[in-house]
Amino acid sequence: MPAQDILPVIDTWTKIYTAHLDPQSPLLTKAHNTSSESNGNLIDPPQHQYRYMQIFENKGAAMGCSNPHPHGQVWATTCLPEEPSIELQSMQQYRRDHHDCHLLEDYAKLESEKGERTVFENESFWAGCPWWATWPFEIMVIAKTHKRSLVDFNDQERLNLAEVLSEVTRRYDNLFETNFPYSKKLFHSATHCAIC
Repeated sequence: MPAQDILPVIDTWTKIYTAHLDPQSPLLTKAHNTSSESNGNLIDPPQHQYRYMQIFENKGAAMGCSNPHPHGQVWATTCLPEEPSIELQSMQQYRRDHHDCHLLEDYAKLESEKGERTVFENESFWAGCPWWATWPFEIMVIAKTHKRSLVDFNDQERLNLAEVLSEVTRRYDNLFETNFPYSKKLFHSATHCAIC
């Protein structure tokens, strides 16, 4: 799919995330200023306050998807799962130890400069195989400047994210000469956003 066709999906992710923000969250003010809010399709607010959200999309029978097209879901919990909690603590420690620098931003810059594991990048995002990858064809997409969540992306950054998703998917399809199956996860906690 071209980036313009993926953009409504990113806008929907943003709306779902925004609907689940704590009413006291500083992100909520920012969310009301994004263009995605003006496109309709309001999401009902949750009955409980969630601390963690995982937006994911599966494509292909090999990934357990019974539909021929990509299939997305959202999981949310009132507690922060162990692995994202450890990652968040590590990023907070890195920020303290490196004069307010952000771990993922620094990592994206390093990988972009080296180019060894880069699959695609544009002005806003780096996409490549992280050196700690668990899966043989794992890709991580990281914003090149620190973003707290989807609501921090401006219109151009959302379009650039759509471009990255389009390019990575196209490249895998071409590499394997098939409609390549995948599982895409977008993680959100109070201060952490990453796409794997």
